[in-house]
Amino acid sequence: MTDPSSKSVRVVRAAASAAPGKAITRYTVSQIIRYFAADLPASSNYPRHAKSYLLYCLEHDFSIDGMSFARYTADLPPNRVSPIRKFLLFYQSMGQPTVMADPKTAKLPAAANELILRFIREAKNLRGDRSKETYTKALNAFFLYVDNQQQSGLSASLSGQTVSDFVLHLKDNGYSAFTVNVYLSALKQLAVWCIRQREPLQLNTDQLNSLRDIQDVRGLAVERTFYKDSLEAHEREQLLAGVTSPRDKAILALLGLEGLRTVEVTRLRLSDLDFDRQQLHILGKGRNTKKAIKFFAGCRLIMQEYLTEAGRWPIRPDQRGEFLFQDLKTHQIRYIVDKQLNQHGLKRTGMSAHSLRHTVGQLLLEEGVSLEHVQQHLRHETLETTQFYTKKKTRKTYLQQMPD
Repeated sequence: MTDPSSKSVRVVRAAASAAPGKAITRYTVSQIIRYFAADLPASSNYPRHAKSYLLYCLEHDFSIDGMSFARYTADLPPNRVSPIRKFLLFYQSMGQPTVMADPKTAKLPAAANELILRFIREAKNLRGDRSKETYTKALNAFFLYVDNQQQSGLSASLSGQTVSDFVLHLKDNGYSAFTVNVYLSALKQLAVWCIRQREPLQLNTDQLNSLRDIQDVRGLAVERTFYKDSLEAHEREQLLAGVTSPRDKAILALLGLEGLRTVEVTRLRLSDLDFDRQQLHILGKGRNTKKAIKFFAGCRLIMQEYLTEAGRWPIRPDQRGEFLFQDLKTHQIRYIVDKQLNQHGLKRTGMSAHSLRHTVGQLLLEEGVSLEHVQQHLRHETLETTQFYTKKKTRKTYLQQMPD
């Protein structure tokens, strides 16, 4: 939970450069350091030195500027000054956002932690690491809430009443209906697992009834529709044409031309790129087998340009096991996408890295590709998921298609 008393470094901007009513972007120390690391061409100790500088600014309530830089680096050797100078340039390119201390983490009760670990380890429906991380985060949040309630002298436990109160707590704290329902789903599955483990956990009748009550807790209403914005065809063309880095362009092409998820991009190996048969072999989220999708000509060309620039084209047999992008993380992909969308004036509410996947589905439908083929290309489990794109297309063309 966020510590309300945590300090923040507020950058004083000239009045002429501050747009009236414009919201100030805020990042925690860890967030901005992750973005800084993603912007560097290779891994180094630069992020560590930059973090030390930020913590120094927070401790002394200094702004992140030339004056604090001069104070901090006064007695440092040149090899430690360079990382701070590079970070300052990066910080200015980010628009000099507010930087806050990382929130203090409350300690999870030992019993709750052991229960969560056992459940995550034994839950057969949680196939991917991302799903396990999401459920762990949700359950940690709940038991921290329970602990805080108990510390305040209130009654709280793994029961229907407390879970219902937790749902309202999340809603009051600005969590989206989608996120609240994911957290609730995790708690309901934990309750089912606990009931099955009644004997090892030595649960009595009252505890079992409290667990069963959790199934009756209702989530928040969510409109079954698309959640992300998407680019128009000319916007996608503008985005790809304006990227100068072959690596960044290759990443954007896989997202915006092929419709891959960010985690799928990080998993790609050179052997997954079949230029002869024009196929990409994708290891989807939470899966152990790969699926083949169409490797579009535009994407093949961009991949060849990237591999040529990296000295890996043509691909040799001994290279096939290598990752397409070495040491690439999903948060780095999100940063690259946000950076390019901002630079090209395409960043807007609801636009993110996942929006490029939505862009592919939307544009394929608008080009006349059948719903079933779009489903197969995006590898949706159900046709209902793909139909979200149809609903968006219908809303978009409704006024033009309806007869007067």
